[in-house]
Amino acid sequence: MTSNAQRIEILQADFLDSRLYDEDPGAGPLRLSRGAILAPISRAFDLAERRRSGHAQRVAYVSMYLASEMELDPDHIEGAFFAGLLHDLGMAGAATAGVAPTGEASGDSANWAEIVKTLNLHCEIGSRIVRRLGLGEDVARAVQHHHDCWDGSGMPGGLSGERLPVLARILAAADRVESLFDQEASPLALRRTAASEIAAMGGSELDPKIAEVMAELARDDGFWLGFYGEELEPTLVSLNYGGMLEGTPLQEFIGVIADLVDSRNGRTPGHSRRVADMAGRLAEARGIPAVRTELVRTGAMLQDIGTLGVPIALLHKPDILNVDEMATMQLHPTYARDILSEIPRLGPAAWWVACHHERVDGKGYPGMLEGAEVPVEAQIIGICETFEALTNDRPHRQAMSAADAFDIIRGLAGQRFEADVVDSFEATMEESLAS
Repeated sequence: MTSNAQRIEILQADFLDSRLYDEDPGAGPLRLSRGAILAPISRAFDLAERRRSGHAQRVAYVSMYLASEMELDPDHIEGAFFAGLLHDLGMAGAATAGVAPTGEASGDSANWAEIVKTLNLHCEIGSRIVRRLGLGEDVARAVQHHHDCWDGSGMPGGLSGERLPVLARILAAADRVESLFDQEASPLALRRTAASEIAAMGGSELDPKIAEVMAELARDDGFWLGFYGEELEPTLVSLNYGGMLEGTPLQEFIGVIADLVDSRNGRTPGHSRRVADMAGRLAEARGIPAVRTELVRTGAMLQDIGTLGVPIALLHKPDILNVDEMATMQLHPTYARDILSEIPRLGPAAWWVACHHERVDGKGYPGMLEGAEVPVEAQIIGICETFEALTNDRPHRQAMSAADAFDIIRGLAGQRFEADVVDSFEATMEESLAS
C-alpha cells in the first residue's frame, strides 16, 4: 500500500510543469456555460461521496442516452444531463449533518436507518442547490426523487409510479447502471450481465418501460464505447448546455458551488466569496490585466474545491492535524488543479489554485516550489485566504483582529509571500477597511 508520504512525493514529481496549464486566457471577458463548469466540477462531488472519479459524468451520459432513446425533447435531454451530473451533490451538504457518505456506509440492517437518513437528506439538499443554480424545477425534482422506487418501496414518504417525474425515473435507471459498474470492475462482465439485471428491476425499483429501454441499450456496443470512453468528460464539456454566463451572473453561479464547499468545511458563510473579492481587488491594485484578474477572482472562489476529497473529520478536527492527516490534507490543491484544468479557459487559474499553499522559501506544498516559481497570482489567492482564515473562527482557535492578522502576515514576508505582495495586500486592505 502506498503511504501518504509516498503519495506526496509522487505528486511533487508530477507537479512542476506549469506549462501544462499556461494557456492564453483570451482577450475578451470570461464566458462559460453552466455545463462546461459543472461537468468537471462533478468529479469533486464524486470525491465527497467516495465514489470512483467520473461517477456523475457517467450517470449524466446514461441519462442523456436514455432520454434520447425515449425521443424526449431537447429540453428534457438537457435536463437529464444536469440531473445526472448533480444527483449526488447534496452528499457534500449531508456530510455536515453528521451522516456518512454512501461510499462509506455498510449494507447491514443495523446501519439501514443511517443509510435512509443519508439518502433522504442528500436528495433534499441537492434539490435546493439545483434551484439556486437556476437549472429549473424539472432538474430539481429529478434530484429530489431519484431514490424513490416505482413500486413505492423506496424512501419513506416518497413518490411512486406515474407520480414520479420522468427525469427522476430516467435518473434512477442511469444511477443503477452506474452502480452496477461500481460493483463490477470488468467491462466485459458488466456488458454480459447488465441487460438482464436492469430488466429485472423493472416494475419494482424502476419504471418497467424505462427499464426495458435501458436493457436494450445495455446490448448496444456503441453505448458502452461512450460509457467507457476516455473522451467522455471533454465531450460533456463541449455540449455547452445551460447557456453562457459572464460577469456577475457567472461569479454568482460559481459562488453557489463555493457556498456548498464552505458549508461542508465548516467555514463562516461567505468565506470563499470574501477571499475572491479581496483577491480581485488586490490583483487590480497590482495592475494585473482585467481578464487575468477575473481568473484570479474565479480561482480564489474555487480555491477549496479540492477539499471535497478530504474526509470531513479532518476538516472539522478541533486539534492540530498529525503528520498523516496533514499529508491527506495536502492533497487538496492537486485535486483542485486536476478538476479546474478541465474547465475551458481556467488552465491558468487551475495552476494558481494548485500553488496557493506554496511558499517562496520552498517549504510549501504540494510541489515545494521556490521563489519566482510560485506565481504572483497564487500568492494573491494565498494571502487573501490566509487573512480570511486568521480573522474567522476555526475548529482549533478563535478569530483574531484584523490588526493582529496584519502582524502575522507581515512576518510571512520573504517566507511564504514575496515582500512586495505583502506590502500591496496591506495597502489595499487598509484602504478597503477605511472606506
